[in-house]
Amino acid sequence: MTNSQDTSAREVKLPRELDLLAAESLKETLLAELDEGEGLLLDASDVERVSTPCIEVLVSAQKTCVATSQSFQISNSSQVLVDAFSALGLDEQFKGWRTIQ
Repeated sequence: MTNSQDTSAREVKLPRELDLLAAESLKETLLAELDEGEGLLLDASDVERVSTPCIEVLVSAQKTCVATSQSFQISNSSQVLVDAFSALGLDEQFKGWRTIQ
């Protein structure tokens, strides 16, 4: 994951593999970025595999952003990520987070 401080939100490039083993690392990374209080912009262009625990981390991060009045958006969503949210019945929630690509 890479970070950028050039935008108003903290930009995080999600890794290609968001499997079970990546969930804890993803959680730690997003919590660290959220501590900055600038919101999150997640670049999901490289995501080729995603597990339910990582989806849970993303949902939790979005809820934290709402609770702390921070922005939360996902850009360049890969089809794999779109399909994973759809399979879990989270299509509408996910659409609200996506930026225009």
